[in-house]
Amino acid sequence: MIELEKVLEGNSQKWKEKEHIYEKINGKYVSITYGDFIKQTRCLAKYLISCGLKNKAILIYGNNSAKFMMADLAVLHYVGISVCVSKEWKENELKQAIKRLDIACVLYGEEKKDIIEEVAKDCKAPIYILMEEALASSSDCDYKELELADSESCCKIVFSSGTTAEPKAVMLSEKNIFAGLDSMYRRCPFNENDVDYLCLPLSHTYAGIYNFLYSMVFGFSIYLCSDNAVMAREILEVNPTLFCGVPLIYKRFYEGYGSNIAKAFGNRIKYLFCGGALMDENIRRVYKDNGLNMMEAYALSETASTFAIQYPYDSDVKTVGTIAEDIDVKLINTNEEGIGEVVVKGDNVFIGYATNPELTKKSFTEDGYFKTGDVGYLKEDEVNGGYKLYITGRIKKVLIGENGENIEPSHIEEMICARESGINKAQLFIKDGKLCCRIYIKSELSEKKWDIFFEKLNLDMPAYEKIKQYEVIVDSDEKRWKQ
Repeated sequence: MIELEKVLEGNSQKWKEKEHIYEKINGKYVSITYGDFIKQTRCLAKYLISCGLKNKAILIYGNNSAKFMMADLAVLHYVGISVCVSKEWKENELKQAIKRLDIACVLYGEEKKDIIEEVAKDCKAPIYILMEEALASSSDCDYKELELADSESCCKIVFSSGTTAEPKAVMLSEKNIFAGLDSMYRRCPFNENDVDYLCLPLSHTYAGIYNFLYSMVFGFSIYLCSDNAVMAREILEVNPTLFCGVPLIYKRFYEGYGSNIAKAFGNRIKYLFCGGALMDENIRRVYKDNGLNMMEAYALSETASTFAIQYPYDSDVKTVGTIAEDIDVKLINTNEEGIGEVVVKGDNVFIGYATNPELTKKSFTEDGYFKTGDVGYLKEDEVNGGYKLYITGRIKKVLIGENGENIEPSHIEEMICARESGINKAQLFIKDGKLCCRIYIKSELSEKKWDIFFEKLNLDMPAYEKIKQYEVIVDSDEKRWKQ
């Protein structure tokens, strides 16, 4: 277990003038040095504490930015509990989280001001602080006056992506967060000369931990994607050595570049990581055959993004990675083929689900292993030692889109049926990467304007649960598609 404060202090002296975080302002990348980043983070922490927020839960809401990163680190390491939420969340999700987690403060970016004004009308208890104003109000402080977080207490809450109508609030400690450092370094010895292009949301553990927080230890620079629409151009502009993506991103690059895929990532890329969902084996093979070091990764929010990562240049396109050497993984309830549920125990495993001790208890075996809900098998890694993990499915029905969100369809299906008594049944499924819905209706509803029905439904759904296509089946089995 690292002593984070010693690492931050040592690195802020060693890399005081090193440009660390870059974000686009008026079309050009502007940087902040490692030293200034740490200084502003500590001053922000002191300001938040002066607002009476020590040991409180603070919700952080905004687009990927340097200020979002400062807020996250300031809160989780010095102030209280950092509750980072998706930039896609709207009023309903924010209100639920504020009430459910007893949020004392909402720290938000200027770009979210209109939504926050609406939320504040119903949720009056929290303090609402604009990130930009908080940073402007922060002044120099003696960081030695700041009381550090207990490494084993909850310092961060992340929401599992769309697994229930009320997303599970995963409680993590600093011990959980940094449990994967050594295993990562064994595979990829990052250093301060590496450059990471970051397009994934910082509210998820994949980007928030393995990209941002680990950069504070390893020292690599981060360029933030300004807009997914210009990602391809920006990657060539940045010319990174590191890139993390989900299958949908890699699929789009493959469709755009084909056999010239190596040209998509510049001329100095060292590591490509793919996680969040299973990637098509054929596309993985194309990347590998073109000399790109495509490394599959597997983890959950509940394991602080630490579980399994491929070793560099492993040609296996079926495995989701070699299990981290610092954790204990086994299979339970195996069948005759040796396939069973994957369970894990280790410093990476979360504290529990906030406000839901019953679900927490159900999520662990009697001997203390966390039940992932994924089914698979293990095989010895004959080259690197340890065991490779292969995922074959889920115990519970969950739809996994190419963008990595896990969608449990049952609550959405129930919501659809509850909105219209003439709907006998609703079924969700993924088609061409899109979330689709098939509804079975009574014949008297055959002329209903279903476009309007689904438009209204989507207004209440987060982005990853919006219905992109629907199919209507009446008693005569007549079908029609709308898109």
